[in-house]
Amino acid sequence: MSPVLALQSDAWLKDRLRAGVRAGGAHGLVARVEFAAGWRSLRDLAHRFPGSPAFVDPAHPCKEDRPGGVAWLVREVTTCPLIRYGGPDLTCQASADGDAVRDVAFVASMTPGVDDGLVSIGSMVLRTADYAVVRALDANLGSVAPAQARRLLERVVRATVFPCTVRALATSLGTSVAMLNRRCRAWRMPRPKRLLSLARIFHVYRLAAWSGRPPGAVALALGYSAYSNYARSVRRELACTSSSVAARGGPAYVGARLVSIVVGSL
Repeated sequence: MSPVLALQSDAWLKDRLRAGVRAGGAHGLVARVEFAAGWRSLRDLAHRFPGSPAFVDPAHPCKEDRPGGVAWLVREVTTCPLIRYGGPDLTCQASADGDAVRDVAFVASMTPGVDDGLVSIGSMVLRTADYAVVRALDANLGSVAPAQARRLLERVVRATVFPCTVRALATSLGTSVAMLNRRCRAWRMPRPKRLLSLARIFHVYRLAAWSGRPPGAVALALGYSAYSNYARSVRRELACTSSSVAARGGPAYVGARLVSIVVGSL
């Protein structure tokens, strides 16, 4: 299993992260937390464990002469999703689900004592792990979908790490279920329910590839009520078995199928 990375100096936050990766859906999918001694150490860990999210305190008092450590790390390791986890910093205002990110260095942000419950930390790990794969799917969908539908597709991808209903999706977009269905028909897109199902399967294989755990175990961690329900969803949406999807490329295959289904509907 892959670890979570961290650059933290506060002992309480270190203990918080250790407990958080054992809470919620992350339990059983994350090996441990690997703590870096400084920016260079974190870079080396990020190279060893590609895609592993890193909880970073930008003000970490390491002794390295490394001004602008966050920006430097992003340039050095493009595959490491960074989560700001430290004291208040007005320059870093990324949301927890990666939506409307203002600081490109961080994919998300958590504030100690405010939104860092143990389950929230575990959930954040699963939302951000291997985030480059999520961004690639966003870009591929955005390149083929109507411009008006891109916000919907971005929300679908981000809302489906854990269970999401069509009603919850519509609410997050500030509209109703009926209007959302009408918009999908007008844009000649698949129905929202099918988009959500395909995106959920994508996240199962994304996290299976990152964690090294079987897709079935990941599916249960992400909220499928039973393995049979997950396997049935795979057969219904992709017309093949879970093992066949894994053999054909896992997240890359599911992402490509999602794009092709969107294209085929246009």
